[in-house]
Amino acid sequence: MADYEEVPPNADTMVASIRAIGYNLPMAIADIIDNSISAKAKNIWIDFDWASGDPYIRVKDDGRGMAEDELREAMRLCGKGPDETREPEDLGRFGLGLKTASFSQCRLLTVSTKVKGGTTSTRCWDLDLIEKTKKWQLKLHPPENAESMLEDLDDMENGTVVLWQQLDRVVDIHDDIQDAETVFNNKFIDVAKHIEMVFHRYMSGPTKLNISIGRTPLKPWDPYLTSNQFTQELSTEKYEDGSVRIIPYILPHVSKRTAIETTTGAGPKGWNAQQGFYIYRNRRMIVSGGYLDFNLKPEEHYKLGRIMVDLKNDMDTDWRIDVRKAVAIPPDRLRAELEKVANATRKEAVKIYRARIGRIGKPGQKNVQEVWTKRRKGDKIVYEINRDNESMARILAELDPPEQWIRKLFSTIERTVPHREIIIDSANNEDCHVDLPPDICRPDQGLIDICVGIYRERRKMGRSHDDAAGCVLFIEPFNTHPAFEAALEKESEEEDPRTRTTK
Repeated sequence: MADYEEVPPNADTMVASIRAIGYNLPMAIADIIDNSISAKAKNIWIDFDWASGDPYIRVKDDGRGMAEDELREAMRLCGKGPDETREPEDLGRFGLGLKTASFSQCRLLTVSTKVKGGTTSTRCWDLDLIEKTKKWQLKLHPPENAESMLEDLDDMENGTVVLWQQLDRVVDIHDDIQDAETVFNNKFIDVAKHIEMVFHRYMSGPTKLNISIGRTPLKPWDPYLTSNQFTQELSTEKYEDGSVRIIPYILPHVSKRTAIETTTGAGPKGWNAQQGFYIYRNRRMIVSGGYLDFNLKPEEHYKLGRIMVDLKNDMDTDWRIDVRKAVAIPPDRLRAELEKVANATRKEAVKIYRARIGRIGKPGQKNVQEVWTKRRKGDKIVYEINRDNESMARILAELDPPEQWIRKLFSTIERTVPHREIIIDSANNEDCHVDLPPDICRPDQGLIDICVGIYRERRKMGRSHDDAAGCVLFIEPFNTHPAFEAALEKESEEEDPRTRTTK
């Protein structure tokens, strides 16, 4: 009596399960590009066409191509397992990427390929046929309407074309045809951004990979703004005999970036979401921001910190990289070190974020007379007007209001600070509340007069111009606009030379 029986999976239900793995369109196309890179392609062309309601997507490369037996194995599910030895530059993982990525988006997958000096080989998976026969029947010829989309390969020495048709998961073709076409075309805006991010290290440098969508060449997105001289590269850490390399970057303050750098630096997901870890497997981005599964939250004031982590392609199991190459979980033995690097990077990032660029005064001098102070009440933070601020005291002295009136006014202001609106505005338009241009926040002449009055008192006490001005210009709001400093310089020039004190 046999000890076992074979129970192979049902082809039709297995395909349905594979289609639900969780790819979106950008992820799926990136998985196809992985195969092109593994085939040593130098150029990759991505084309798409609505084709009057019968849309298709085509990815063509000039890689080394495949012989017929190689193509057959490439079309087989799990043709190459995750534990098999791969070439150092191989971006494959489970032997599933071509199929799972394609099935997640289309019902008809055709691959045509050609090696140098060889003939063209073609195979096609038709999900309708699999559902009908409940067998893994791989077609030997392309669909009739696909031949014209594959013939470009005839003019190439070698290469591969991956063609998706019957795109039932890309766009609902039952919608109004005009609207559906617009939705379909717009999806490739996100595809372009994703590819520029995931493959940016392949698309730059000496061995540049060229990728285009339609007629548009893609440009690599640099998460670290390395061309900006103010980007800080912190010390590199290596683990596992160099198999894991970590480089933290602190991106420049908004005042040290161009408008273009501020826009592009935000990345596809925005400044806040793009902070944190960037995991690469063979230079191919797997994780693009966030703090993995650590108990660290992405916060506005940490958004300038980004941490590059390089892995070799034999560490997939240790880092639990998933089929889609979209998730990585660090091994327990490295968790403490990674969290330590994350906290150190966040500490440095917040220093740059909070830097008050453009303030007047001596470098390193602390502002001891701020208008607003903050203090904790339990787990909350409250902001209060500094009653000891000298500029506030002078304004109140001019009015000479009753103490009760002052308390009511300050209490009303303190309890109506628009905290949430400030946070939302800053997230949507970085640092829009601070470091305003001089023409926007020019001070009232009355404030300038108070500033000059305090300066005159310091001068009468025998202080030099530099000493008196330095003291006054670190009282808020006199440290927020060059007009205050200009007024003190003018006052100094108009003083009687016989009474002027020099430093």
